[in-house]
Amino acid sequence: MRTQRSLPAMTAITALLLTLTACGGNGLPQAYGEPSPAASGAPVETTAAPSASPVPQPGPSAASEAQSIQGSGIYVGQMDNHSVEIETEEGPTAFELGAGTENAPDSLEMDDPVVFVYTEQTVGDDPDVTQRILSRLVKADGGEAPHGAGVRPDTRTFKLKLEGMEEERTAALASGEGYSLYVFDIFGFDAANGRLSMKADPDYYAEITRLPAEFNLDQLEQKGRAELAPVGRVTALSEEERDRRMSDVRLYLTATRSGLTRQVAVKEVDGQGYLIRLNIPQREASEGFGPHVYASLDSLANSY
Repeated sequence: MRTQRSLPAMTAITALLLTLTACGGNGLPQAYGEPSPAASGAPVETTAAPSASPVPQPGPSAASEAQSIQGSGIYVGQMDNHSVEIETEEGPTAFELGAGTENAPDSLEMDDPVVFVYTEQTVGDDPDVTQRILSRLVKADGGEAPHGAGVRPDTRTFKLKLEGMEEERTAALASGEGYSLYVFDIFGFDAANGRLSMKADPDYYAEITRLPAEFNLDQLEQKGRAELAPVGRVTALSEEERDRRMSDVRLYLTATRSGLTRQVAVKEVDGQGYLIRLNIPQREASEGFGPHVYASLDSLANSY
């Protein structure tokens, strides 16, 4: 009879436990999206991780804080009324004309070296899309010209007059001893010896020598004349004739005989002199050699 009385007792205890469990809030999970019942007593512990202190996130003003960036490159042209294209180390790059630069393109021409200052601003909510806005854009002349090889674009397009027609040709940047220049694909460049020669006919060449800081122009002219005398009568070109070939040429001597022209020139780039020797046979490649080699030599810039 002891056993018969224990079964109702166990049933009663089980019912009591279920009731206490329901009151304690530890019953079956509530339906997804339903609010949790409010507790009138001590806070109910849950299995959710405790919320940490909020991590400060940069606000819009901090994220978009503009910093001025300086750059240099080659002016390509105006894309529309409010943007321009400049060839930089990254390649052709678009810039928006900001306040104070709206009229800057009026004083620039294609292929002008330029220096500029700009800021980068994020477009919309995408941090990967930025807009470059110019606050300064001027032609690089005087002390502002970008002469180091590290700030020159890897390639540059030139306008050459070939067989009476103006054509565009692209040249690649190359470095020599203390200088850089643009080399067209018809040339090979021996940097160790400073020789720029035609691939199809290496007898067409120009040799470049960086002169000491205190070079004597009169002595260079005397040596040049002696060097060219075996070729033929030596002629010194006038300033106007020099400028037709290259800019900033202080001396240009030439001598010609049947089948050969040799020339000696002194070009100065921001006070640094370069002695240039040209060997020009009178053969099939003569017409194409001149425009290409003068454009390459005129692109000489100091590396230090």
